[in-house]
Amino acid sequence: MRIGIVSLMGGSPWGGSEALWYSIALHALQQGDEVFVSVYKWGKPHKKLKYLAKMGALIHYRKRFNEDIDGYEKIKRFIQHRIPRLNNDYQSIINFKPDCIFISQGDTFDLAIHHRPLYRLLTKHSIPYSLVCHSHSQYSFIPPSSIFPGAKDIFKLAHQVYFVSRRQWQLTERRLVSKVANGQITWNPINLQKPDQCLPWIEDDCLQMAMVGSLDGNKGQDTAFEVLSAPQWQQRKWMLNIYGEGEGKTYLEELAMFYSISEKVVFHGYVDDIKNIWQANHILLLPSAGEGMPISLVEAMACGRPAVVTDVGGNTELIVENQTGYVAASPSTNSFANAMEKAWLSQNTWRELGHNSFEKINLILDLSPEIKIYESLKNGK
Repeated sequence: MRIGIVSLMGGSPWGGSEALWYSIALHALQQGDEVFVSVYKWGKPHKKLKYLAKMGALIHYRKRFNEDIDGYEKIKRFIQHRIPRLNNDYQSIINFKPDCIFISQGDTFDLAIHHRPLYRLLTKHSIPYSLVCHSHSQYSFIPPSSIFPGAKDIFKLAHQVYFVSRRQWQLTERRLVSKVANGQITWNPINLQKPDQCLPWIEDDCLQMAMVGSLDGNKGQDTAFEVLSAPQWQQRKWMLNIYGEGEGKTYLEELAMFYSISEKVVFHGYVDDIKNIWQANHILLLPSAGEGMPISLVEAMACGRPAVVTDVGGNTELIVENQTGYVAASPSTNSFANAMEKAWLSQNTWRELGHNSFEKINLILDLSPEIKIYESLKNGK
């Protein structure tokens, strides 16, 4: 079989959403299939792209955001069009003559709004395609039909549409004003071998909190900083450990100083071994405004740690108040502050909540979601 894989991720060189398509590509190569991968060019290729190439995959690098124009022109075009003008070089995928295409979308409507040339090529050449939708802007109110009238057809004509949470599936149908009858739920691969039991609890009278994810403004680090700058938190013993990389690091470092919490905030960069994170932290903070199903949450639960989350995406499909963590009704600072206060006042239950989290995720987590998707692509079912 000849499988084409397209990553529409244009925000950073690599992220959590890349794990699923990477696993599918690797599994297909191990089955003896031919694999073509199309990604944006970010200079030095990521090590996993190098590994796929070593295994025999053909890697195609697309230019990002009109790299051939200067910065002033980029800004001008962005102001005019409100979105980056992407360089959509997809003819190489068609030339590969794939039997099927798997498209990884960072946002549910990436293909519909930003990548119409790819959709037109696929329909013109009658190439079957499947989609995975990773994240969803829960508070956006402009229906895609107002931007791209063919949005419904993109979902309807897909072989399969994979969602990472039921909330995301429901919100997509709401925005489309249409059922997505070919939808399925999938997990993302997690970046660890799932422990047989909870990691040992940390005996430390200083509360160790962690935020895990890209520093690109989508994970709500600034909200957490504002909450922790309040007078009552300034008097408490805690550390906030930030794991991840991104263009927002300088801003967040300055914000921590602005809020006078920089001595309690540590930027660790990207950490490959997730167990190392949760051997050193008590609880995950996730004040994001939009999610599909955050991998960082699944990994924290798999290690036996509770979380404070916002009620977006699939967060409340995993976090139940006072059972596996704490839920803020919205991503507002006030709402997250209330959830954080509840968490602080019930620290004596965190170990139990962490155990509950481990038990819950252990019952439902699929450690090899790429196999189900691969079989669907292969069999056309």
